[in-house]
Amino acid sequence: MHCISPLVLMSYNFWFMLLVFFSHEFALCLIQEARNIEDFLENFKNDPTVKIPGVYRKLSGSRVLVMEWIDGIRCTDPQAIKEAGIDVEGFLTVGVSSALRQLLEFGLFHGDPHPGNIFALRDGRIAYVDFGNVAVLSQQNKQILIDAVVHAVNEDYVEMANDFTRLGFLASETDVSPIIPALEAIWQNSVGKGLSDFNFRIVTGKFNQLVYNYPIRIPERFSLVIRSLLTQEGICFTLKPDFKFLEVAYPYVAKRLLTDPNPALRERLIQVLFKDGSFQWKRLENLIVLAKENVARMSSNPALQAKSMQNSRKWQVQKKLDLTDTIKDGARLFFTDEGIRRQLLLAMTEDSKLHIEELVDVYRLVEDQIDLTLVAREVARGKFSSNFLI
Repeated sequence: MHCISPLVLMSYNFWFMLLVFFSHEFALCLIQEARNIEDFLENFKNDPTVKIPGVYRKLSGSRVLVMEWIDGIRCTDPQAIKEAGIDVEGFLTVGVSSALRQLLEFGLFHGDPHPGNIFALRDGRIAYVDFGNVAVLSQQNKQILIDAVVHAVNEDYVEMANDFTRLGFLASETDVSPIIPALEAIWQNSVGKGLSDFNFRIVTGKFNQLVYNYPIRIPERFSLVIRSLLTQEGICFTLKPDFKFLEVAYPYVAKRLLTDPNPALRERLIQVLFKDGSFQWKRLENLIVLAKENVARMSSNPALQAKSMQNSRKWQVQKKLDLTDTIKDGARLFFTDEGIRRQLLLAMTEDSKLHIEELVDVYRLVEDQIDLTLVAREVARGKFSSNFLI
């Protein structure tokens, strides 16, 4: 009779338990990935530019995940994309916009967007696969990120430094005053000469230098987000070497600030439009111009327009910048918020003159986008809000 060494048995038991453990973890990963896919499907269900594969629940389980087949073109093959008749500029625009929506709107971000997980579809859409690795951001973190964008636009470096504390990059008791000049230098060197100078990888590299000089730590969730953004910027440069990330990102943020009815974003819009108690007419004009650019970019893709015509009920390609609700909310604030009303009246009469010229400039920017007469009637009648008058 041959005896088995106890050491052999222990080794066998170890590897068996390890196999059982990883099998269990693998099953949990597949279940979670299916949930992630369904969350992405829900988030992008009304977006005509993004394709998320469906999950075949009846064919899936703890050991296998069956998804809809994606027939697309590898996102880093510019020649194949062009030969398929896909507009490269349009594809990049929908890609950046979808990434920003994941980060700033949904708080559920694809954590592994390498070229094998992103495809260009022949109708101009972007398709994502492999949802096993995602970053989840809280509502608070999303709002702070939007704050950071607003503070960057306003060149408010003190608040930018405070945003780093609020996001967890700095401990709450950290004195941010030494970091403020460094942040200003990085941002000014990145966009000081215009959006064309901005490169996310270069900015990230400069920021990494701060880690060695200041008590900055990068939270794990943001490490994943940064890596994801760097990967996607690299894809953009592969398709279009002179691609300018901010030329797409800023118009998206401008449109979001001007049109999103979320109260937190309305508050951010007010922060942008008022500086030291003065109304910033030029900022309003710039926001409208950028937002209109976003709408024009998204609506100019011929393939998406054709898709919209084929599926008019399901697909909606916005062709105009609809500021109706924003104007209504502005009117409500004017009549119900004494502070806002005083600031707006001062904005119209500051420097001892009526700012009619600025009003005319703003009107010319939006006159072809909305029915101002109809909006004015609704404002006058007070029909747009049940609490219009307090």
